[in-house]
Amino acid sequence: MNNQIELLRTLSREKPRSVIARLNSGQEIGKSMGLKYLIDNPNIDLSLGDFPQGAIPYGPVYRKLKGNSSDILRQFGGRNTIPYSEIFNADLGECLEKAVLVQLAAQRQEESFLINGTIEEDGEVGAGFHAYNIVARTGKLFLVDAQNPARVDSDGKIHPYIAPVTDICGEYGDFQVPSEWKMGRAYSIN
Repeated sequence: MNNQIELLRTLSREKPRSVIARLNSGQEIGKSMGLKYLIDNPNIDLSLGDFPQGAIPYGPVYRKLKGNSSDILRQFGGRNTIPYSEIFNADLGECLEKAVLVQLAAQRQEESFLINGTIEEDGEVGAGFHAYNIVARTGKLFLVDAQNPARVDSDGKIHPYIAPVTDICGEYGDFQVPSEWKMGRAYSIN
């Protein structure tokens, strides 16, 4: 894992828009179409509930932020940059907005990285740009996709997609996970 962490650290310096090692107050995070969020409250995730420091509040993140691109675009109201708390307080969010919350929570414990990358689904290469996280815990790396849980039961129970990372390879930073976690998905750094 140390080599993988070092690779992610290096990529965060070489590709700071694609691999973000830490979110701080005053930092801007790019979304699509030239839009940005200003991190105005790096403790905003704490309003989701009382969790142990560094815990990932997967279910609350998934339930809190809903909406689609049109709703989010309307929230910007013609502005290029808005405070992240504004989108959070509007209960709007897709993959990037959820990945920001995961990053804010996870970075309090061990190293974590917000990835602006891509997801391939069911063999469809370049299915789309996608934000997710890589989180270090107890000497291992985990890929956390807060937008796409492993499954949601009919009773609403959320089964998080928190997959162990076995390797990072290829020129695009392809994250390898065990076969039981692939679920037709492949994640890469953009």
